[in-house]
Amino acid sequence: MTDTADQQAEVNSEILTRDAVYTDLPEMTKEEAIRFVGNALVERGHVGSSYVDAMLLREETVSTFLGNGVAMPHGTLESKEAVMSTGIVVAQSRSGIDWGVGTAHLVIGLGAVGDDHILVLSHIADVLQDDDLAEQLWTADGDELHAALSLPATTDAVEQSAAPSEITICEGAGLHARPASLIVDLAKNFDGSIKITKDAKTVRADSIMGVLSLGAVAGDSVSIDIDGEGSEEALAEITRILTTPEAEL
Repeated sequence: MTDTADQQAEVNSEILTRDAVYTDLPEMTKEEAIRFVGNALVERGHVGSSYVDAMLLREETVSTFLGNGVAMPHGTLESKEAVMSTGIVVAQSRSGIDWGVGTAHLVIGLGAVGDDHILVLSHIADVLQDDDLAEQLWTADGDELHAALSLPATTDAVEQSAAPSEITICEGAGLHARPASLIVDLAKNFDGSIKITKDAKTVRADSIMGVLSLGAVAGDSVSIDIDGEGSEEALAEITRILTTPEAEL
């Protein structure tokens, strides 16, 4: 296991307690689901009450739906001061919640100190990019759900390109929700293949779960392998995203 994977396992074992896993919620709207997990974070002392409104505001800016029936609502950059400790709350909806861009069966509320959100996003994405496992967890009991999201995940690496372009992520940036979604949107509209590698792990850039699972933070270097027409322009845009503080994107 790499140092990053060790960090991911350690962070998740500390922040996801069994009583923070809620199963088979009644039918509710997206806003109600966000308030539910947000208030649960408040009750556990991870965040202040103002953080809940910031979670709703974040959702207006960029969807926190990750695919595979998973949404991870969290606050804006400006709401960081309302976070007192890193924690997550998992809420399962077997019937599903309309998230606008998809149906969420697992709503994971996140409040994180510093770069912890990168590690948490990376771990959760690493586990839940497995389509079959994610779907099983839509109806699993609380113990199964807690065990699956608390254990370190492993993903087979894709063979790395022989001559990728390397980018060092700048301070204030990182492969978390907003930058990752911008890269994924670019990759989905690119007529060719884009892969991103960090350490020994390579993922497709058009997979939000894959990109988040890299857990790349400021100071990390990632390699970009692009094959297709317009590759120079695509590389320039990815470079801009990774070298621009999130607040300026």
